[in-house]
Amino acid sequence: MKPLKRKPTKVMILISGDDYLSTQAPDGWTLVDGRLMRELECSDFNQAKQIVDKISEIAERLNHHPELHFGWGYVVIECYTHDENAVTQLDFKLANKIEEAI
Repeated sequence: MKPLKRKPTKVMILISGDDYLSTQAPDGWTLVDGRLMRELECSDFNQAKQIVDKISEIAERLNHHPELHFGWGYVVIECYTHDENAVTQLDFKLANKIEEAI
């Protein structure tokens, strides 16, 4: 077998399961039923809506939209890439951006 004349331009390191989650996801995020999720407690409905509005702005900038559930005193964020039928790097990027903002 001949060695490659050129080196690969991209190297991907695969880490599975909880090890991958612990290296990529911000604190407070967990994998639940194949989705990257975070639950937040809020003081009232208005605060929950303000958080959802911040997340919406981030999602628009990244063109990647989480599923959001909210009501009086709570927000639930679900990140999942439907096209890939999995949690992807884009979901981790979105989760990190959300954490920076809230």
